Amino acid sequence: MKTFGLFILLSIITGNPILALGILLLLIFILDRRYIGILPDIMGPWRRASRVGQLRREVQLNPANADAYLELGETYFRQGKYELAASFLKNASGKMSGHPLFHFYLGASGYHLGKRQEAKKEIEKAVASNPKASFGEPYYYLIRINLEENRPVEVEKAFEQLMLYGSPRVYYQAAKVFLNAGNKDKARSLFKETIDNYEACGGAFRRLHRRWAVLSRLSLLTMK
Repeated sequence: MKTFGLFILLSIITGNPILALGILLLLIFILDRRYIGILPDIMGPWRRASRVGQLRREVQLNPANADAYLELGETYFRQGKYELAASFLKNASGKMSGHPLFHFYLGASGYHLGKRQEAKKEIEKAVASNPKASFGEPYYYLIRINLEENRPVEVEKAFEQLMLYGSPRVYYQAAKVFLNAGNKDKARSLFKETIDNYEACGGAFRRLHRRWAVLSRLSLLTMK
């Protein structure tokens, strides 16, 4: 009701309902990015594209810059461009061997490219180097791989590690994997962990993780 009232007020001030709606949507977006964190970041793709361009120029000028290759690999991975991610990561393999994020992104990219066994080896290298790498995301992939291979003991080990090192986003994503696999108990515990972890956060971290807490609450409501 307050939002509708604001729309009416803006319409009166501007004399143009379409302009008023545009201003209202802009205000909602700004408030969400500052305080709530539910809506997608519409400027994110532009920022990522700008950063990718900068990094690609960097590796052209300095092919030995392994950090730039790693960041490119991570960026392309997050965009779902797994072949490009793997390609740039492999260019850094000489200097990045043993780096947990290098092994994680290379392994996770390989998983999406259908190279499950190679992926598993790389991801295991990542957690061996740093169990906290990428806020527990490697364990999410190990859970997926071991579920697909029907290895319940390995699934349980990865689940236990995930509970120690995960973040709200990773807890939620892993919960969905277990739910799709028919394991409602583990899914429910991970949805609850998502909410508990979110509620333990403060300041900007609550805004960052709020989306996953909201989705987890909705998921719990729909579970029988």
